[in-house]
Amino acid sequence: MAGHSACAECRVISINPDNAVNKGALTRDLSPAAQACAAWFRRLARALKVCRLYKSDNGVVVQARGQVLDLLAKLIAENGGWALRFTPTEIHLGDEPVVRQKTRGPREEASAASGEELLPFVFYRDGIRGIHFPLGVPREELEALFDALKVVGGGRVTHDDLVTMLWQANLAIIQIDSVPLEQTIYLSSRPGASTGDATAGGEMYAWSPAGAEVHADIGLVAGAQGLHKDTFDDWDLADSCVEVPEAYESLLPATEYSRAHFRAAWDDESNRSWTHEAPEVLREMLALDPGEETRQALSHAVVSWIAGALQRSALEETQHAIELLREFDPDMSRSERELAGVIARLDHAHLAEYLDEAETDEQARFAALAVGLGRLAVDLAVAVMVRAARSRTRAAACSALCYLCADQPGLLDPYVTDSDGDVVLQVVFVLGQIGGAEVADLLRLAAQHPDPRVRRQVIQSLGSVPAPSRIPSLLEALRTDEPQLLVAALSMLARERNPRVARALLERVAAPDFESQSEEMQRAWFSTLAEVAEDESVPALEALLNRGGWLAKRSFLRNAAARTLRRIGTIRAHAVLEAGLKSRAAAVRGASHYALSSKSHP
Repeated sequence: MAGHSACAECRVISINPDNAVNKGALTRDLSPAAQACAAWFRRLARALKVCRLYKSDNGVVVQARGQVLDLLAKLIAENGGWALRFTPTEIHLGDEPVVRQKTRGPREEASAASGEELLPFVFYRDGIRGIHFPLGVPREELEALFDALKVVGGGRVTHDDLVTMLWQANLAIIQIDSVPLEQTIYLSSRPGASTGDATAGGEMYAWSPAGAEVHADIGLVAGAQGLHKDTFDDWDLADSCVEVPEAYESLLPATEYSRAHFRAAWDDESNRSWTHEAPEVLREMLALDPGEETRQALSHAVVSWIAGALQRSALEETQHAIELLREFDPDMSRSERELAGVIARLDHAHLAEYLDEAETDEQARFAALAVGLGRLAVDLAVAVMVRAARSRTRAAACSALCYLCADQPGLLDPYVTDSDGDVVLQVVFVLGQIGGAEVADLLRLAAQHPDPRVRRQVIQSLGSVPAPSRIPSLLEALRTDEPQLLVAALSMLARERNPRVARALLERVAAPDFESQSEEMQRAWFSTLAEVAEDESVPALEALLNRGGWLAKRSFLRNAAARTLRRIGTIRAHAVLEAGLKSRAAAVRGASHYALSSKSHP
């Protein structure tokens, strides 16, 4: 096996003797300082690769960057500074090559080069020929060099160069030796061409040259400035000259005026909201192209404007945007669907909170913009009314709903059947404000809600409904066992005389279980009956007065019937009471006598 290894090594050497000089052989011939420098460049190449792969705040990047810079500062301090020279293929520390490109055979890829082997050309390509690190180099200058290398070595195509980036970093300690800015750098006319060929020179931009193909014609020639060619010796000299201070003083008044004018125009533009200019711009666009496609696009733009303004609770701005939308889309056919989605996604709680804290002008403005939106704003107004904490905010939303739904109360139908009692309660109140026979069916539907607050509000809202339409719902409410709801329904029924109501009341007070109710509730029944009853109710009241015959006992029911006859006050009712005075039953005589001698209500 030993002989086989030796033969293999001989074959390698015979093919390419340079390959025998590996990195280990190279560094063994260097001084300790140069070996440390070579190791640092290998570490630098790895750190740069890591920093290009990951984000700058990644822990691995922070650690790799910090370690390589700490080691550089340590080596500079230990060696009393560093003086590096760069060629297209090598980096030298003094006279010792610490980085050298490996010589490869014709079949080997150039991309196989390790990271540090690419560093010499990165420096040389951008015109850097040497860098001197004296003692006491501040950390920020080392960081600037590292960051510049990370940028310029990130890819084949870049608009940044190392010299410019280091110049922008304002290095004060690190010394950079670079080619003059005016020097013309020539590239060989073809890859691999010899640099010594006088006919091969030419500026080529279609391909990236290798290090050996970059060269410059430098030297002392006629018209030269230093070592570089003079690129501006053909400039024409000026015929006259001026004193700079005097020229500056003469330009200063115009400059001050221009600066003041510019700042005033800038301040005016900055303080002027774009919303004041947008309408005219959009109208001009429509004037230039009044087609359907333009109207559709402008409507979409204004809807987006409305969405942003509403989310910011900028109600005045929203109102102006809605007016503009009406110009572009009068019937809302182009924007209705999108606008409905905007309103549905709006933060209603935030808007309600804003209106609670706002002045009355803002609440009135909200009502106006809701009306401007049309039926699309019904959901918005209901949501604000439900979530509002102050009565004036609810009043503004209620006013908008009354206006929007006055001709179409059916728009509120989805909310009447809502499971949330707060929603139904507020909508029933709005129906009461709208009034009319058209809301009777909706109120009858709401009366079936399990929330007692909703049912009581239904009774109150029925007060704005015409009597023929509200009586059926009120009579249904008389079947309840809730005292508050029952008293509210009786109070509403007592507004006007009605035979149908009187018959329903008489039927209830004549029921066997009527006396099981409290005296206060019985008094409420008879009080309502006295308000609505006429001569038609006298026979039924007479029966209640004489119930029990001559064995009748004194009771609230008998006394209430007698007082109700007294309240009716007709001849027929008075005759019944006169007959009661002659009854054989003492209870009947007493009730009749008390009713005739008293003018109090039952």
